Amino acid sequence: MSSDQPPYPQQPPQGPYGPPPQGPYGQQPPQFGQYGGGGYAPVPEYVPPSPYASWWARVAAVLIDGLIASLLTVVPVIVGVIVLAGATETTNTSLDETRSEITNGGQFALGLGLILLGVLIGLVFQIWNQGIRQGQGGQSLGKQLLGIKVIEMRTGEPQGAAKGVLRYVLYAVLANACFLDVLWPLWDAKKQTWHDMIVSSVVVKA
Repeated sequence: MSSDQPPYPQQPPQGPYGPPPQGPYGQQPPQFGQYGGGGYAPVPEYVPPSPYASWWARVAAVLIDGLIASLLTVVPVIVGVIVLAGATETTNTSLDETRSEITNGGQFALGLGLILLGVLIGLVFQIWNQGIRQGQGGQSLGKQLLGIKVIEMRTGEPQGAAKGVLRYVLYAVLANACFLDVLWPLWDAKKQTWHDMIVSSVVVKA
């Protein structure tokens, strides 16, 4: 006896049990902002918006600063020399020999003190003018008159008082020890002296 009922419907074959396949263990998609090659992009060197100051402008600024310091120094020095001259007496002991004697010890000490004071005033002025003032604002009095300024090569900002004083000390030592330091900006691409290179400074038009 045959059955008139249709055969039971068959279910479609199923895939293997378990979640869908994944990529290799531990592999993650690249994160936003990562650079290829396993490193950071190099920091670009600062390019000053103003052109570098000319060698002649720098020399003129130094001469102006030196002139101001000399004027502050020379007045007490001249007075001191005059006071010293009044405190000594010169006598001729023979035709070819003279002798100077101190006739007033207090006046002699005063004259010597005035000379030393004049030298100290000039030194303190230069440290303030070409060190502290220039470090904080980028300009000494001479550079301000010439329209140029000293900036940090990497940031374009003034270097600060401490670095300004260091730069001035290096200038005083290197410029007197070897005049080539002063001439170096004539052929340097960034018009830097040696003391500029040591403290990473450049001089540009203000």
